[in-house]
Amino acid sequence: MTAPSRAATLRALTLGSLVSWGLIHVAGGISLAVAEVADGLRTLGPNTTDTVPSQPGETSAALLRFHAVNVALGGAAVLALAVAWWRQRSRWQVGTAIAVAVTLDVGLVVFLVLPGILPPGQGLIGPVLATAALAAAVASPHPRTAPS
Repeated sequence: MTAPSRAATLRALTLGSLVSWGLIHVAGGISLAVAEVADGLRTLGPNTTDTVPSQPGETSAALLRFHAVNVALGGAAVLALAVAWWRQRSRWQVGTAIAVAVTLDVGLVVFLVLPGILPPGQGLIGPVLATAALAAAVASPHPRTAPS
């Protein structure tokens, strides 16, 4: 593979990973925000059926919706930064997009995947996409020129 096509492939992998991460989190946040609280909690994974109260309180509902909005906004931020990076090729934009994705996924892994509440097949999609974006961004040259 020639240097220009390798660079273009790496940039496309970075963009694709970040856009996918952003879309998954926007959709997930919106679906949690609009679901009934008990149903929203049950969407987290098969192991939550027995642990979700049938009548969650107002505090639980508020916390779930707060989390849902933060997830959706984090996804939107990653999408916006990824598109800006694609257009402007500024390292700070791709770095910030990856940092936001990784930061949001740390809590998911620690509090939902590792305890077994969310199956790894569902919970590790975001971290895998963030890792792919990071690896491709590090391997890719970042000229400060407009895309061709």
